[in-house]
Amino acid sequence: MSLKEFIEKRVKLFFILSVMILIAQAIIGTIAAPGKSLHIRYIDLLSPLYMAGLCILPTVVTYSRKKLTAKQMLVRHAIQLVLIEGVMMLIAFTSDAIDSSRPAVLLLIGGAVLLIYVLAVLFLWLGQVSESKKMTAQLHQLQQNAERNETD
Repeated sequence: MSLKEFIEKRVKLFFILSVMILIAQAIIGTIAAPGKSLHIRYIDLLSPLYMAGLCILPTVVTYSRKKLTAKQMLVRHAIQLVLIEGVMMLIAFTSDAIDSSRPAVLLLIGGAVLLIYVLAVLFLWLGQVSESKKMTAQLHQLQQNAERNETD
């Protein structure tokens, strides 16, 4: 994979993560602190972008110029997930807004990170499948046109 393709995938991943983190924050907040009034500053609205940006950093472990085997890629994804979980737990323990003294909150965050990770990988994979199908259809059309031109 070229560096350009890697960066393009990371930009897509950033936006997918931003949306999913925002949704997860709303769900976890509703479960962990029902009925609690939310008093935030405007800058706090950017926290999903901040978290998504920090979660993109560990994805560097999956970059390789050469084609990786399935086992190598699986190991790299496992390392990536552990690093992302670590980043999010570090945010949880250093943030005043997150009650990290409650194990249930930490479990919710860990579960949300895992779910978001799986969904993000799934969405990116579905995008690649769609792109591959389009390219295959274009190639098939090109081959048909070439065959028609040869017979004429």
